[in-house]
Amino acid sequence: MRLPKFFLLIALAGLSAQLSAHVTPIENKYRAPTEAPMLTPSAKFVMTSTYLAASPGNAPLAATPFQSFTKNVSVRWDEKYLYVETKGLPDHPLMAGIKSWQQQVPIPQTYAGTSAWRIPLKPVPAKVPMSAKTHFMRGAIALAANGVPIFNALNNRGDDAKTAGELDDFGGHCGKADDYHYHDAPVFLEKELGKGKPIAIALDGYAIYGFNEPDGSAPGKLDAFGGHETKVLGYHYHAQKKYPYINGGFHGEVVEVDGQVDPQPSASHVRRTGSSYTQSPLRGALIKDFTAEADAKKYALNYTLNGKALSVKYTLNGDKTWTFIYSNPDGSTATETYTPGERGAGGGKGKAGEKGKSKGGEKGKRPPAEGEDAKPKGENLDAEQDEEAEQASPPPGESKGKGGEKGKGGKGGKGGKGDKPGMVKPSMADTIQLNVYADNWFILYINGKLRLVDPIDYMPHNVVSVDILPEYPMTIAVMGRDNADPKTGLEYGDHIGDAGLILKFSDGTVTNAKWKAKNFFKGPLNGDVKNPKVEHTPVPANWFAVDFDDSKWAHATEYTEERVNPKESFTKAKESFSGAKFIWSEDLDLDNTVISGLKSKPRRASSSAGRPSPNSICQNRWDSEREDRRAGEKLNAKGRPETGKFAAHTNNPSQSSGFPLIEGFCLEVGLTTLGQPRLSEGAQPYPMQRRWAPASR
Repeated sequence: MRLPKFFLLIALAGLSAQLSAHVTPIENKYRAPTEAPMLTPSAKFVMTSTYLAASPGNAPLAATPFQSFTKNVSVRWDEKYLYVETKGLPDHPLMAGIKSWQQQVPIPQTYAGTSAWRIPLKPVPAKVPMSAKTHFMRGAIALAANGVPIFNALNNRGDDAKTAGELDDFGGHCGKADDYHYHDAPVFLEKELGKGKPIAIALDGYAIYGFNEPDGSAPGKLDAFGGHETKVLGYHYHAQKKYPYINGGFHGEVVEVDGQVDPQPSASHVRRTGSSYTQSPLRGALIKDFTAEADAKKYALNYTLNGKALSVKYTLNGDKTWTFIYSNPDGSTATETYTPGERGAGGGKGKAGEKGKSKGGEKGKRPPAEGEDAKPKGENLDAEQDEEAEQASPPPGESKGKGGEKGKGGKGGKGGKGDKPGMVKPSMADTIQLNVYADNWFILYINGKLRLVDPIDYMPHNVVSVDILPEYPMTIAVMGRDNADPKTGLEYGDHIGDAGLILKFSDGTVTNAKWKAKNFFKGPLNGDVKNPKVEHTPVPANWFAVDFDDSKWAHATEYTEERVNPKESFTKAKESFSGAKFIWSEDLDLDNTVISGLKSKPRRASSSAGRPSPNSICQNRWDSEREDRRAGEKLNAKGRPETGKFAAHTNNPSQSSGFPLIEGFCLEVGLTTLGQPRLSEGAQPYPMQRRWAPASR
């Protein structure tokens, strides 16, 4: 009797299931790796400004450039975003040729999982585009096809990193967290990508091509950000041979939090500063090469210091710690072992808001936040600027804004084009010194122009000193930020931090309660560390402009040194801040991003206005005494007249210019090779000068 086919099929299926249950599963190490399918753009599917989203089973076109580097880069996607995972280290030689080195070395990063790079598949043009000239001084603005982040062409001091000698032969270097990244367009990737493919994708989702269009033709007129729109490709950016080299801002929508595009992954901070390692520039160093062993666990950076060969060798240990061996000029070596994320010296509040002596953490870039409420207003840049003028211009120190939108807490200004009527222009003899200390970070503008950025992200705290030529009246605008997680407002996990800002100009301008201050990021609200919530207020456009209206802002609150608890870098330079007060908004603990401003009155006039500066008086007095003594009076052993106490004043001290009658000294000052004034016997090759110093010095 023959069984029906139906029952036979059931029996066979059951037997197959029993046999499969006894088959040993294939171990992962024997499984063949799978990759997203490679797509080649065609006439039908071009990488347009809308980036066609992925159809089932196909990779999105935005993934195309990354798929040429599958050894180091992997991609995944959903309906909205492309996620790019990478360790951030390219295959080409690293670090060679860097002349201005702050002692960082390349360490592989973990840009993966929830810390992968996120790129929108359908970019949206921004209503108010933002320029990288005044925004995004931290973090990446694009991602190269080989998985290496691309930062603003300006470093975090506002200088062109390329012309400053900070970049290697491929346009990259390492940041404070030992994270390798580019500041220049990686056009060399076209050799592996092939002509016609993007070399990078900006974080707003628009593609970045090389110097030419995919068909080899020269690009047409580019806008302020180095981009334009064509019928074939839609909007896209181009690499440029002059500043800004890469996209000079964002045509598309992005969210900026704490000076960087948000969200983006944080670099892993491994090393802490100490006796063997600092983040200060190493004068006379030249990096020769960087090597990595095949197991990706042992690395070496070789350099010369004033011609002597030295190295930094480091190894990833089995327990995830890193051991560094530093060679010293005297032939000795120093060995340090670091635990990633280990806390260094710092301060802040303890748990539940109690003031404590808890240790701070050596952070890299802070964790990203999400939400449109964190997005500050941008600038409305003219997209029709002349292409050649835009590409040829150096990084400007002033905004090109037309007048920002009104944001909460103030009215936007014009960005400070040109000089205000009555502005007193300085001469070189009018140079003054500025000292700034912030817990944890700051950016400073004077008369609408970017003048100073804290060169180290959040940790460790620095005293930053520079010489400037003041222009009076002087409008000073400073944004200070505490090292608080934008999502929670907490520091180092579950601690409430404190903040503080203090500065002093050698002309006597200091921080005090006369300054204005307003907070734009508060948290954790009500000091709740168990269920932390934050409040972000959009930062007004052109908050740094000369004509920005802060009349409705409250005055700054002064705090004692004991309350702020500054670190050693401040205590060592405390005398440089004599007369200045620590300031912040009314809540030192919960207010995390504060803008402070002061519109100073004219303090002196230059000699061109008929009223000589103190420095001019010193020099003239020296010249006059020299002529008198040449007539027969004996000079001192140095061949110079003795210094003497005097009163520096204008021809008419009662004039309304505000120039005071100040008692001080004429001092002999030698200029070092770095151009920094110091009391000396005369540093060659610069001639001796007479400089004025307050009598309290």
